Amino acid sequence: MFKNKFTIEQVKKHWDDVSDIYDDVNQEIGDAHYQRFSEGLSYLSLRPKDKVLNIWSRTGNAIPWLEKFGTEIVNLDVSPKMLAIAQKKYPDRNFGLTDLYKINYPDNHFDTILSLETLEHAPDPEQLLRELYRVLKPNKLAVISLPPQTAELPLKIYDFFFHNHGEGPHKFLSSKTVKQMISNAGFKLLFHKGTLLIPAGPKKLQKFGEVIINKYQKTFIREFGIRQFYICQK
Repeated sequence: MFKNKFTIEQVKKHWDDVSDIYDDVNQEIGDAHYQRFSEGLSYLSLRPKDKVLNIWSRTGNAIPWLEKFGTEIVNLDVSPKMLAIAQKKYPDRNFGLTDLYKINYPDNHFDTILSLETLEHAPDPEQLLRELYRVLKPNKLAVISLPPQTAELPLKIYDFFFHNHGEGPHKFLSSKTVKQMISNAGFKLLFHKGTLLIPAGPKKLQKFGEVIINKYQKTFIREFGIRQFYICQK
């Protein structure tokens, strides 16, 4: 079983440290940040009162997207400072801390799970997937996204030249590894898609990148999209 060498305490410290710039940085990149919500929710048919687990909710940016459907949302994050910002932005919502090992909800509790850019930060990513499987209702869907292994070098280049919050302790995984972990956790993978081939620059260039990656989803080009989506069913 694959495990990372970093600890949850190291992960928590990084996101606490960058919590005050997180929203400002993501506002600068705009569409590339919010694409995780528009794309992720496009695979779901959410209904009013559905119980949704939004794991690693950060400063709560997914909340307005989810509340359009009238869902009941549980927002979990590793960073107390991120949660404090989210609670200030969205009072009276359901927030809680998580260590990405144990989710304090009963078996078969949630109708949907969103795990967007979370798996790469888990010290034990397969254990996280097993927990997601446990708390999801039978036949329901989990939407998982994370950057691919090929994104490590572009991230270093971006961090060097631009204002960014960084990723802190993480391990970007190949799609082959992610798929094996998903299977080991018990999920059935329904769909895998690479997105954001050109995440920055003129909008016409970004759109051209999406045309190319969509056309070549069954080739190696898919692996160069900086956000990979995995749609999983229990």
